[in-house]
Amino acid sequence: MPSPIDALRFVHSAILYESDRIDEEAAGAARGDQLTALADDVAFFEELVLLHTKGEELGLFPALADVTPHIDETYLFDHEGERSTFAALRQAIDAEDLASARRAAAMLRQEAHSHVEKENTFILPLVAESFPPPEQGAMVGKILSTIPPERMPAVVPWIIERVSPEEAEAYVTVLEGAMPPEVFSNAKDWIREGVSVEVWSDLSTRLPQLTG
Repeated sequence: MPSPIDALRFVHSAILYESDRIDEEAAGAARGDQLTALADDVAFFEELVLLHTKGEELGLFPALADVTPHIDETYLFDHEGERSTFAALRQAIDAEDLASARRAAAMLRQEAHSHVEKENTFILPLVAESFPPPEQGAMVGKILSTIPPERMPAVVPWIIERVSPEEAEAYVTVLEGAMPPEVFSNAKDWIREGVSVEVWSDLSTRLPQLTG
């Protein structure tokens, strides 16, 4: 059974998937004008990563700094680097500058993998060891609070579509434990309406309560 804080692992998996995909798309473009197809994907990805990192800065690192002072400094530095790289990628896409877009997409992929590996290896186990599940659940709640309610129906399915079936099952299970029942009831509709028929079929088979 995953701990509440493991919800971040599943978000991290989705972030890695998307950073890989964007890098591959940029590398495969033959002309600068072909980058325009990436513009909307990059904009949504940037929005999600910004909400995620702001959530960590609100709900995760302050509590963790009370246990291990200054542990947050490296990770906050990484967050600023990611924001700068997103800005560079957006500018390159807008300018149809293929070479700069490729460099920025490759840098984004590298930064995402490095940052996620550190958080998954060091931060999340430390949280699991230092805080009981109810406190972890409160952390997750604070992290989720940075996502505007009107964006949740897009964000939750986006994550589910970018992780493995097993991770999707675990992610939804964690959400069920972290969300008030009335919010999770809404989340079931977001998921059903926002994922593919194949993903919904598999997920609802794994978690029959989704259709209840």
